Amino acid sequence: MKYLLDVNALMAWIHSVPAEHHARLHKWHAAAGRPELNTCAISELGFLRITMAQYGFTAEAAQKLLDGIKHGAAGYIDTTPPPRMARWVLSHRHTTDAYLCQLAVAHGMKLATFDEGIKDSAAFLIP
Repeated sequence: MKYLLDVNALMAWIHSVPAEHHARLHKWHAAAGRPELNTCAISELGFLRITMAQYGFTAEAAQKLLDGIKHGAAGYIDTTPPPRMARWVLSHRHTTDAYLCQLAVAHGMKLATFDEGIKDSAAFLIP
Protein backbone atom coordinates (compact mmCIF):
# COMPACT_ATOMS: atom_id res chain seq x y z
CA MET A 1 0.00 0.00 0.00
CA LYS A 2 1.08 3.57 -0.66
CA TYR A 3 0.81 6.27 1.98
CA LEU A 4 1.18 10.04 2.11
CA LEU A 5 2.69 10.95 5.48
CA ASP A 6 0.80 13.55 7.48
CA VAL A 7 2.83 16.18 9.32
CA ASN A 8 2.33 14.33 12.61
CA ALA A 9 3.72 11.14 11.05
CA LEU A 10 6.81 13.00 9.81
CA MET A 11 7.27 14.45 13.28
CA ALA A 12 7.01 10.98 14.84
CA TRP A 13 9.57 9.59 12.39
CA ILE A 14 12.30 11.80 13.90
CA HIS A 15 11.16 13.23 17.21
CA SER A 16 10.59 10.93 20.16
CA VAL A 17 8.15 13.33 21.83
CA PRO A 18 5.45 12.23 22.07
CA ALA A 19 7.10 8.85 22.60
CA GLU A 20 3.85 7.02 21.91
CA HIS A 21 3.67 8.32 18.34
CA HIS A 22 7.37 7.69 17.68
CA ALA A 23 7.07 4.05 18.78
CA ARG A 24 3.75 3.51 16.97
CA LEU A 25 5.09 4.87 13.68
CA HIS A 26 8.20 2.71 13.67
CA LYS A 27 6.30 -0.38 14.84
CA TRP A 28 3.68 0.08 12.09
CA HIS A 29 6.32 0.78 9.46
CA ALA A 30 8.23 -2.39 10.34
CA ALA A 31 5.12 -4.57 10.69
CA ALA A 32 3.61 -3.36 7.42
CA GLY A 33 6.60 -4.65 5.50
CA ARG A 34 8.01 -1.26 4.68
CA PRO A 35 5.00 0.29 2.93
CA GLU A 36 5.63 2.92 0.29
CA LEU A 37 5.78 6.21 2.18
CA ASN A 38 5.58 9.55 0.42
CA THR A 39 5.82 13.22 1.32
CA CYS A 40 4.57 16.44 -0.27
CA ALA A 41 5.29 20.14 0.08
CA ILE A 42 2.58 20.70 2.68
CA SER A 43 3.67 17.93 5.02
CA GLU A 44 7.34 18.82 4.60
CA LEU A 45 6.74 22.51 5.33
CA GLY A 46 4.72 21.56 8.40
CA PHE A 47 7.57 19.34 9.59
CA LEU A 48 10.12 22.14 9.11
CA ARG A 49 7.92 24.73 10.83
CA ILE A 50 7.21 22.60 13.90
CA THR A 51 10.76 21.25 14.18
CA MET A 52 12.07 24.80 14.26
CA ALA A 53 9.32 26.31 16.47
CA GLN A 54 8.81 23.55 19.03
CA TYR A 55 12.16 21.81 19.07
CA GLY A 56 14.43 24.82 18.52
CA PHE A 57 16.26 23.53 15.45
CA THR A 58 17.77 25.94 12.96
CA ALA A 59 16.42 25.93 9.43
CA GLU A 60 19.55 24.13 8.25
CA ALA A 61 19.35 21.45 10.96
CA ALA A 62 15.62 20.93 10.37
CA GLN A 63 16.27 20.54 6.63
CA LYS A 64 18.92 17.89 7.34
CA LEU A 65 16.41 15.93 9.43
CA LEU A 66 13.87 16.19 6.62
CA ASP A 67 16.45 15.08 4.08
CA GLY A 68 17.03 11.96 6.21
CA ILE A 69 13.32 11.18 6.19
CA LYS A 70 13.13 11.69 2.43
CA HIS A 71 16.03 9.29 1.99
CA GLY A 72 13.92 6.60 3.67
CA ALA A 73 10.65 7.53 1.96
CA ALA A 74 9.67 6.15 -1.40
CA GLY A 75 8.63 9.32 -3.12
CA TYR A 76 7.51 12.89 -3.28
CA ILE A 77 4.22 14.12 -4.70
CA ASP A 78 4.97 17.07 -6.93
CA THR A 79 1.74 17.30 -8.88
CA THR A 80 -1.16 18.67 -6.92
CA PRO A 81 -4.81 19.19 -7.79
CA PRO A 82 -6.58 22.44 -6.95
CA PRO A 83 -8.18 22.23 -3.48
CA ARG A 84 -11.76 21.00 -3.14
CA MET A 85 -13.06 21.04 0.38
CA ALA A 86 -14.65 17.82 1.60
CA ARG A 87 -18.13 17.91 3.12
CA TRP A 88 -16.73 17.15 6.56
CA VAL A 89 -14.73 20.41 6.61
CA LEU A 90 -16.56 22.59 9.09
CA SER A 91 -13.85 25.08 10.01
CA HIS A 92 -10.43 26.40 9.05
CA ARG A 93 -8.87 23.72 11.28
CA HIS A 94 -9.84 21.00 8.81
CA THR A 95 -8.67 22.53 5.53
CA THR A 96 -5.12 21.14 5.43
CA ASP A 97 -6.24 17.68 6.57
CA ALA A 98 -8.94 17.62 3.89
CA TYR A 99 -6.50 18.69 1.21
CA LEU A 100 -3.93 16.08 2.22
CA CYS A 101 -6.68 13.44 1.99
CA GLN A 102 -7.64 14.75 -1.46
CA LEU A 103 -3.99 14.67 -2.52
CA ALA A 104 -3.52 11.13 -1.24
CA VAL A 105 -6.59 9.90 -3.13
CA ALA A 106 -5.48 11.66 -6.32
CA HIS A 107 -2.29 9.57 -6.20
CA GLY A 108 -3.88 6.26 -5.15
CA MET A 109 -2.72 6.54 -1.54
CA LYS A 110 -3.99 6.78 2.02
CA LEU A 111 -3.03 9.60 4.39
CA ALA A 112 -1.05 7.98 7.22
CA THR A 113 -1.85 9.99 10.36
CA PHE A 114 -2.24 9.97 14.12
CA ASP A 115 -5.14 12.44 13.89
CA GLU A 116 -8.28 10.63 15.01
CA GLY A 117 -10.36 13.67 14.07
CA ILE A 118 -9.96 13.25 10.31
CA LYS A 119 -13.28 11.88 9.13
CA ASP A 120 -12.33 10.86 5.63
CA SER A 121 -12.07 7.40 4.08
CA ALA A 122 -8.63 8.40 2.74
CA ALA A 123 -7.25 8.70 6.28
CA PHE A 124 -5.37 5.72 7.71
CA LEU A 125 -4.92 5.89 11.47
CA ILE A 126 -1.45 4.58 12.28
CA PRO A 127 -2.08 1.73 14.74
